[in-house]
Amino acid sequence: MKIGDSVKVKKGVSVDDLNVNIEGWQGRIIEIDDELVTFELDCITLSGLSDDYIIDSITEGLEFTLFNLEKDELEIVQPRDTQDEVDRMQVELESRFSNDEEKKRITAVLGTKSQKVNEKNQDKYFEYLKEYLVKPCILKSQSDFPWEESHFFGFMSEQEHKRLAKDNPSCKDTFEFIDFDGIISVEDGICIKVKRLSDRKRFDMLLRDLEVVDKRSPNFLLVSDYSSWMTNY
Repeated sequence: MKIGDSVKVKKGVSVDDLNVNIEGWQGRIIEIDDELVTFELDCITLSGLSDDYIIDSITEGLEFTLFNLEKDELEIVQPRDTQDEVDRMQVELESRFSNDEEKKRITAVLGTKSQKVNEKNQDKYFEYLKEYLVKPCILKSQSDFPWEESHFFGFMSEQEHKRLAKDNPSCKDTFEFIDFDGIISVEDGICIKVKRLSDRKRFDMLLRDLEVVDKRSPNFLLVSDYSSWMTNY
């Protein structure tokens, strides 16, 4: 093995303290220290990383684009992408998950350094999203809704949860964006009209509680940034 070689994680290799399956991960060697190999993940492996893995890596000050394993845990393979494709994927992921980049995007929307959630800034964000959020846009809940919390804590039966879910949006549902319904309040923010994909039932929902299913869609960052702004500012 030498620097520049493409390698793949062998079948059966795992890391005990990681809650991810690294088998088959692939990348290019950038450093070899005795038996320890550092490789840069290729764009296909990067595209398959979970949000939780990337966020946890950033939080802990680790490079999610790199990985270290022993030589005998890797095998040399043919590359399946180019370095330019790797670079583009890294930029895409870093722009999506970097706090600094998120702040820049929010500042650009508001047109001011003051990112405080107030009536004036809500109006600015509302007009911006009306202009740039495109259809189709499929959404899901970021977490369970208050009405179903007792179910996930074991105090509501599955049968009862299914009964109530017929008339209430659930965290298990996916929704199609229909239109904007306006700003409810400074604290609650923008309300949108959606229809549930499973039965076409319609709901009014707070945008801050939702996220875009397709993480490659330009809508993903729009909704994610807005939700983050509402939560943190």
